[in-house]
Amino acid sequence: MASTTSAPALEADALEQLRGDFRGDIVEPADPAYDELRGVFNGMFDRRPRVILRPAGAADVIRGIGLARTSGLPLAIRGGGHSVAGFSSVDDGIVLDLRAMRGIRVDPQRKTVRAQAGLNWGELDRETQAFGLGVTGGRVTTTGIVGFTTGTGSGWLERKFGFAADNVLRADVVTADGEIVTASEDENQELLWGLKGGGGNFGVVTEMEFKLNPLTPIVYGGLAAFPPDKGPEVVRAWRDLSNESDDVGWAVASVTAPPFDFVPAEWHGKHVVAVLGMIAGAHDQAEKVMKPLRALGPVFDLWQPMPYTMVQTLIDPANPYGRQNYWRAHNIDDLDDSVIDTFLEAGASRPSPFTAVILLNGGGAIGRIGENDTAISGRNAPFNFHLNGMWEDPAATDENIAWVKGISKALAPHISEGISLNFATEIGDDALKESFGTKKVERLRALKDRYDPANLFRMNQNIAPSA
Repeated sequence: MASTTSAPALEADALEQLRGDFRGDIVEPADPAYDELRGVFNGMFDRRPRVILRPAGAADVIRGIGLARTSGLPLAIRGGGHSVAGFSSVDDGIVLDLRAMRGIRVDPQRKTVRAQAGLNWGELDRETQAFGLGVTGGRVTTTGIVGFTTGTGSGWLERKFGFAADNVLRADVVTADGEIVTASEDENQELLWGLKGGGGNFGVVTEMEFKLNPLTPIVYGGLAAFPPDKGPEVVRAWRDLSNESDDVGWAVASVTAPPFDFVPAEWHGKHVVAVLGMIAGAHDQAEKVMKPLRALGPVFDLWQPMPYTMVQTLIDPANPYGRQNYWRAHNIDDLDDSVIDTFLEAGASRPSPFTAVILLNGGGAIGRIGENDTAISGRNAPFNFHLNGMWEDPAATDENIAWVKGISKALAPHISEGISLNFATEIGDDALKESFGTKKVERLRALKDRYDPANLFRMNQNIAPSA
């Protein structure tokens, strides 16, 4: 006998009732803005939600969660839409799009900033830098502040100030039952612990308060590129200089030189090994750090004093919305010759000119925070290895995914626990264990049981409840 069970539906009456109380916008598929609003960073996920709710404040968030709970439709939370795993949208469900919630207030005396969930890092940096203050933010300015932070928050300043998650003082959260709770060191401390790296499992964060740190508006940053045959020397020099001080937050990457004016014409579209990022200390010390690299003969060198807000935009052009993206990232135990060889071979074999193979230096302030003080694990890893597969033709998907998986497999003997799930397109139980470790997964599960036992918030790096 055929089943008569039907999928959850959004009743017209329920949506009409919501309109009466909802101050923000309610966008359905027939609305002119629908296609623009549903687009996300990773073009692999072309989803069509049943409705997009754009709350104007926390009361609208409560109403939106109530609609999802009573309708039974899947719910996705969208800030910047940068989730490389596609969690920012959902087919035939409800998207709670927080981008209209953009309030921000910097307190220069307390050195804090309170920011609503719709802001991105470019907007937050602009406000905090007006006071000579800063906090670790995303390396791409269009990244939303909340998903980035709850998923760890890795940026150029992490060795100096810790991850973004390490600087969270307070968060306002709407839970699955529509209750607003505050997580801080004074109340709901365990929830605050879980929000620091545990993803969006426990509710909708409507506002966060960050600790700020003095940060001069002019730092020493930039980008320099070298011929591929200089790759082994460049990577070893980069490795040996990476622990010069906590001010050094940078990457070495195997990429394609863009067709920009600052790139010599003969290098447009060619494979290069690039060093990029920032040195957030005295400029004369930064010059000393750069000297051994400059001796290797870059084909172009843009490292110089520049505004921090400009450094934050360095890789924006290489990360537009809409490309196909398949990413993996790992903490690694060492950067010996075999890992360097894997890095160089990966760069030479990239199937797409948009793909980036990246090494980041760890340590510094990251490792001075206790392993159990947040949900984040692997704080003592000296380096991170990122495989950012990016391409434009959907027909090339299988080839590009296979390449990422193949390089990741070759790297396996050097992988250690604890990488941010923000940098993974596929997230299963193995990835959760690699990221958090078994004990932290169970601690996060206990939080999930308390705040979201029915797993309403499952479009995330999901910790399933016990039930």
